[in-house]
Amino acid sequence: MTSIDQTEDKYVKLIYRRIIILASAAHFSYIVIFALTGVYPLAVYNIASVCFYLAMGQSVERGYYRMAVTCVHFEVCVFAVVCTLSAGWDIGISPYLIAMTSLTYFCPFKHKYVPYLFAGFEICVFLALRLYTGFACPDFLAVSEKEALWISIFSICACFTIILYAAVSSKLSAAVSRQELQDENRSLSTLANYDQLTGLLSRHAFLKRAEHCQASSAVLVLSDIDDFKVVNDTWGHSCGDKILSETAELIRSFLGGNVDVCRWGGEEFVFLFRDTPLNDVLVKLQELCDTVAGHTFCCDDKKLHITMTFGVSPSGEGASPEEIIALADRQMYKGKTEGKNRVVCGKP
Repeated sequence: MTSIDQTEDKYVKLIYRRIIILASAAHFSYIVIFALTGVYPLAVYNIASVCFYLAMGQSVERGYYRMAVTCVHFEVCVFAVVCTLSAGWDIGISPYLIAMTSLTYFCPFKHKYVPYLFAGFEICVFLALRLYTGFACPDFLAVSEKEALWISIFSICACFTIILYAAVSSKLSAAVSRQELQDENRSLSTLANYDQLTGLLSRHAFLKRAEHCQASSAVLVLSDIDDFKVVNDTWGHSCGDKILSETAELIRSFLGGNVDVCRWGGEEFVFLFRDTPLNDVLVKLQELCDTVAGHTFCCDDKKLHITMTFGVSPSGEGASPEEIIALADRQMYKGKTEGKNRVVCGKP
């Protein structure tokens, strides 16, 4: 699981955990309210509801979000039906069904329409309860008008709390989604602009930088690890990859951040020196050439030495980066024929 996935899972768990805590607190409050108003059957019912939400809390902690959400919607419907049919419409429990529709934003289901089915069902239950209590005139538990008023006020406040929580959480979720999108864009940018093995610039990113560099003040260099195929064939590609990665780090640490370095392909590297005199570039490259030749590369229990050949091409007026690199390539292969492990410069 990636760090982004872990962050998202942690955030989702926090959202559902808070929903369970809010619901548990509400039902605990109803235990007190119904006990004080003498509606003991509903107080007992809410004790069972608190136990139910404690079980749902365990489901959320284990990541069973779909089951928890389904059970919560079902419990709210049962709660509204039991309380309304027991104590009447005036105690104001039924608005919970409307408040729950605000939670359709939180959807752990593959099909996005599932929460809307829950919302539609809850609205239907709400309307059915209103019609039943309005026309059937059922017998209710003895709840005085004053007690019903206080219960309804508490219920309305609880419903507004649900709606407010849904609004705040959806805003936070949108912020998290934006952050995830930014992280993903940065990851994609890294994949596009940097070589994954060496961490050096990709060819595409390097050419874009080279195009924006003034032609009269740039020096392009193409280098190659000598006899790298022998390394792969003799010691294996994993050893070859380790040498490539270590060579890239050696180059990066030696040249610093003022020189753009690209893995051009395979064992080839390209350098872009800006505003650096050609003689200084040649001195620096010769020092790098000697540094690489004197470095000991370790692959498992093997100690290896490699060399590099550098072809240097000062930029020319009107020449594209590809054309200049092609000239550097010719100089590099000239160095290969002359014995490798050297720096060869073409004419400006």
